Amino acid sequence: MTRVVIVTARWGDSYGESGAVIRLIAGALSARAQVEVVSLRTSTVSPKRDASSSDRRDSVFVVHELDATTAGREHAGVLRAALAVGDQSRLPEISGPRLAELYGGRAEGLDELIASLRPDSVLLAGPETWWLPELVSAATPRARLVSVPLLGEDPLGDLAPLVPLVTDVDAVGVLSLREAGVVARRLEAHASPTRSQLPEVTELDVAFAVNRPAASQLMVGMSHFGRFVVLLTGFPHGSPAAPRSPGHDYVRELLGPIAVAEVALDRWRVSDQDKEREVPVGPSRANLWKLLSHAAVCLDLRPQGVVGRETLESLLLGTPVVVPEGTVAAEHAERSNGGLWYRDYRELFDAARAIIDSPTLREGLCVSGRDWAEHVHGDQARFTEQVARIALGRERHRSRR
Repeated sequence: MTRVVIVTARWGDSYGESGAVIRLIAGALSARAQVEVVSLRTSTVSPKRDASSSDRRDSVFVVHELDATTAGREHAGVLRAALAVGDQSRLPEISGPRLAELYGGRAEGLDELIASLRPDSVLLAGPETWWLPELVSAATPRARLVSVPLLGEDPLGDLAPLVPLVTDVDAVGVLSLREAGVVARRLEAHASPTRSQLPEVTELDVAFAVNRPAASQLMVGMSHFGRFVVLLTGFPHGSPAAPRSPGHDYVRELLGPIAVAEVALDRWRVSDQDKEREVPVGPSRANLWKLLSHAAVCLDLRPQGVVGRETLESLLLGTPVVVPEGTVAAEHAERSNGGLWYRDYRELFDAARAIIDSPTLREGLCVSGRDWAEHVHGDQARFTEQVARIALGRERHRSRR
């Protein structure tokens, strides 16, 4: 059976949507190949030169854990803030090596470990693997090498240390049309001296499953409130939150007499013009689905990641969204015709008011958004085909169909 090794520093439940995407990719691949994961532990101060891996089972996967350099995310944030110029569309090249090192993930003996697993394909997942293309190619010259950089439109990807994740591999998986365009520009600007052909770039339409029967139940504590909007200011725990949250009274002043259910990092609360209550349940994804499936509209104030998971889940549940302009969430809203996007608070609440006040507009957004999301991001078989093509290659993929 074909063997695929996934190398990542983002294996586990604590890595937000990046971790979820990697796990879904691994699950899709397991239908066609034997999948093993090399998980780079970034909790150590520095890697041990004689570090050995420890193996464990995680569902259907064998996970090889290896000590790696720690990630200096706070230092990286400070450095990037100091370098920010204008819209920060470009970073000075001199910052590349230091910023790349601050991602962490370097591990002694990783090439020997990968070679010992005798993979047919190696998939590098996440920006922490920026230093691996040349090393893995030397250790396993016959293996197919692919990457899912999870960089989106981050200008850091244009810096020399990270460019090999796009140029020095056989294929690249991207999570949006915008990211595909960025990768195409990088390939045009940086030809690989070691590869005669350009990598194949494939958009991966990640299939997120939502539990519709569970979502159809009204969440505990919501029966005392009527029609409501969901205000997403922070979710899940550990993810970036909105820099500030508008007061619920202010929201109602602009939207009219409607309840507001705010989903924050740890404290969810709901209010209307007469009362306010803290939601007496845990901030889980299942409870988020229950809120989304009954909301008039979902207003997302958070910084967006590379896949826009909560936007896709809202669309899958038939609830229109209002999301920040220029993000992958806005791309989903536009492609699906299932929502609107905004540049500032005025546009946010104008868009939300338009949806709330017009049953015809809302119904059209609900139907078109749900239809698109189910076809593109609710089809596991389609996603499995995409992942198999990028990781296994066309010839090996066809031979197993």
